[in-house]
Amino acid sequence: MSKRNEVLQAIGGLLCLLVGAFLALYPARRYAERRYWVDAGSCSMDVVLVSRTDQLAQPSTGSVVLLHGLAANNIIMEYLARAFANEGLRVFVPDLAGHGRSPGPFTPENAESCAGSLLRGLAARGMIVPDRTILAGHSMGGAIALRLAERFRPAGVIAISPAPMIPAHGVIHENLLFHTLPNPTANTRILVGQYDLPGLKDDAADLAAHSPADVHYSVVPGNSHVSVLFSPTVAREAQDWAAGALSLPGRSYELPSHANLWGCALGIVGLLLIAGPFLREMVGNEAAIESDGTRNKKVVPVRAVVEVALLSVFAVHVLPYWQPLRVLHLFEGGYLASFFLIVGTGLLLLHLSMVRETMRTRTMLLFAAGFAAVLLHFLITGWFELTASGAWLTWHRWARFPLFLLSSFVFLYGLEILAGPVENARRRYAFWLSLIVVAWLALAGGVLYLRTGEILLVLLALYFAVFFLLAGLGIQLVRRNSGSAPAAALFGAILLSGFCLVLFPLS
Repeated sequence: MSKRNEVLQAIGGLLCLLVGAFLALYPARRYAERRYWVDAGSCSMDVVLVSRTDQLAQPSTGSVVLLHGLAANNIIMEYLARAFANEGLRVFVPDLAGHGRSPGPFTPENAESCAGSLLRGLAARGMIVPDRTILAGHSMGGAIALRLAERFRPAGVIAISPAPMIPAHGVIHENLLFHTLPNPTANTRILVGQYDLPGLKDDAADLAAHSPADVHYSVVPGNSHVSVLFSPTVAREAQDWAAGALSLPGRSYELPSHANLWGCALGIVGLLLIAGPFLREMVGNEAAIESDGTRNKKVVPVRAVVEVALLSVFAVHVLPYWQPLRVLHLFEGGYLASFFLIVGTGLLLLHLSMVRETMRTRTMLLFAAGFAAVLLHFLITGWFELTASGAWLTWHRWARFPLFLLSSFVFLYGLEILAGPVENARRRYAFWLSLIVVAWLALAGGVLYLRTGEILLVLLALYFAVFFLLAGLGIQLVRRNSGSAPAAALFGAILLSGFCLVLFPLS
């Protein structure tokens, strides 16, 4: 790519970021968001209070306590929070224990206990009135809302795609967060997406059907487990149910704007446009020629796939008994980091001669690749924090970064050796992705067939697929322009570690 084209590409990326920032910030001017640090029982929790700037919301008018799902945070609940705020309600959205900015330890039981302590604390301080409060939640948060309602006695409950709580309809005991059913209270509304997991939908339907209380269950067409958080249909039904439970004036309330989501998408496009020229400036503008030793010792593709498959299967059979990185104290994240470490170490031991050959990398090149990855991590996580979802790492998460980085580097370094030098960029990228798929299939197999219980790795598979698709482009570019397997692996490992530390709760 010529210098002129790179400059134009970077300018286009900056324009996308500017327009995206405007789309995210302009609708937000209508809402006031105040952040509190709350000590709730044994938990310290980051709580955001959302209200309309043009309305005087009082506890007597009505409040909503909105609970997020597993591996989520309070920012991702923003659309639903604003929908409730448009009714003149005050909306409290906490980061549950181990999620977002709240420190751990996370267990499902601790999350439920701390959410209950938060409710009692808000009521004791007069910030909410129980019989003027709607208790709402999504996924794990929906299950917690149902479970707390019997003790808190709110005006109404809205459970959106609540997590299953008994082993039925194909859901096994090992994959459950909770293992007992609640007794739903009156004015309970359960909503699930049409494309939610079948076991989740059937479990929620059974809960509604067998409850003696007034429980209304419905399926929202065209929605998945995640899209329900941004669905106008879900927001409208939640507004109507809250208005009925709180006897609010019977009128149609305004729905929030989706502009911030469009801004988020536009900003990601902008960051991708900027990343290419930036990485070329950091690691070299010309394709590097790798050493003859590296080019002559390429691994046969079939052998590479077999090695990754066998080592992955070996890892998932070992991990139920021994997780070398359990000390990370990440909910199911220690399992994944240990998997990376075992598979990566096996690959490097099988190809020690190629490790010695590829390790001949200049220190400044490693520094450049590492610096580029760190800067991109801050840009991407900062952008998500501004527009769509909490992604900024707290110091509790940074403390786990070095060990996760080690495991990610070993794994990606092994893949770089198997993929070999960049001769045909598209073919190499496709082959590299196929090795990732083989490894992930073994992980999913361990969860589904060996019943290891790490269901989060399956639920987050789509997120990881998007990550590897995009990060893989940068890894390939670094490898092609630097000719260094360690530099490419380090670049990818920093991004992968930061991504995982955003997702996995602190345990």
